[in-house]
Amino acid sequence: MHFSKLAALDLIKLAAPLAFVNACNVGMGTVAMMVAGSFSVPELAAFGFTMTLLISTVIALFMLLSAIIPITANLKGTGDLPSELPSLLRSALVVASILSIIAVIALTLLEALLPLITTSAEISSLVKQYLQIVIWIVPLDLLACSIIFISNGVGRTFWPAAVSAGAFITMVLVTWLIALGNAGFVALGSAGIAYSFLFGILAKCVLSILLLLQTDFRSLTLTSLTESLQVPYLRRIFSVGTPIGLNEGSLYLFGALLVVFIASMGAEQLAVHNVALNVFHLSHIFSVGFMTATSILVGEAVGARDLAGLKSVRRMSHYVVLMASFPMLLALYFFRNEIAVAYSVDGDTKTLWLQICMCILFLKLLDDLAQAGQGFLLGLERTRVVFLGRFIGLWVVAMPAGYALSAHYSLAGYWIGWIMGTALTLIWFLQAGSIYVKHQKPKLVAEE
Repeated sequence: MHFSKLAALDLIKLAAPLAFVNACNVGMGTVAMMVAGSFSVPELAAFGFTMTLLISTVIALFMLLSAIIPITANLKGTGDLPSELPSLLRSALVVASILSIIAVIALTLLEALLPLITTSAEISSLVKQYLQIVIWIVPLDLLACSIIFISNGVGRTFWPAAVSAGAFITMVLVTWLIALGNAGFVALGSAGIAYSFLFGILAKCVLSILLLLQTDFRSLTLTSLTESLQVPYLRRIFSVGTPIGLNEGSLYLFGALLVVFIASMGAEQLAVHNVALNVFHLSHIFSVGFMTATSILVGEAVGARDLAGLKSVRRMSHYVVLMASFPMLLALYFFRNEIAVAYSVDGDTKTLWLQICMCILFLKLLDDLAQAGQGFLLGLERTRVVFLGRFIGLWVVAMPAGYALSAHYSLAGYWIGWIMGTALTLIWFLQAGSIYVKHQKPKLVAEE
């Protein structure tokens, strides 16, 4: 058990741009939320409601498509990527097209059901206005991601991060021009926010095409891409990606049900929970980047039949994630009062926040380690194991335990239950990874 600086450096090089992509995605939503809030409270509520509906509806589709990342990494490890790249991209584009159709149909139905979902005519009208524009964002984003995920899979994460930066800058610029009405443009208000997202994702789609100019894509030509209609990786993408999508959907459903239960406790508990959840998600920007980076390196090692590399990546991912987590944990602890001020949390609500803040620290530590274990299993394409580990942790342990503990510990009970479920998930991932390495060792040694 030694610390490999080279393996740690490789992991950081991949993870840093991926974390930046997550920051850009969060930043787009944050900018839009701030601008919507500057218009009026109903517009802020409508935008937040729209984003909740949009993300809850399509997040599983994007996570399904992300199966391209470990598949690409595996092909790179085996040395088959140059010959298989046209087939892989063709399959990815077909999957993205299928998912786009599903997303458009789902969002169209959601728009029709708005009168049943919200009783406020004003908010319903604003949400409908948003949806009619942003519904076209999803197909563009899925098509862009089909190329971006392949680039990430070959270990080229810097330029996809540059693409995300371009999309973010475009979105902010268009917001300033047409939502706020600057430089001679007419202010479109909330419709301008929706159009800014559309232009931002359109820029992302156009810029993603430039990723095909990277050296790893030299074997790809228009002729090789269009000479055949076969999509040999279609089934593999769905097989690997479906459990990932279900896993993300399960997590969002858990969060939604948690809000329903906590809302019955009162406005103070719900407000603190929303603040805590926001802080928790913001603190995970780097963790998600390390998870994806781990899956890339593991996929390459598996493809190359490199047992030593596989074990090194597994060990280093946990070490590096811990090192990246501690500064964030310290910041959350020492600046917990300042965070309360930033979110306008005071009085009795602040006391409740300080209690939940300690829960966030424990939960983040456990979940960061679980993310590293999840990245290892994703790289192995053992996504069903990931789904089962998360599902059991959330629904068999976290929710029942949280509900029972809430009778004595109020809001903190649900967070304690979540900590217990995440601890089980972490153990599940660590055990699954150990079993895989143990069973593969004789096979890989024999091949070497």
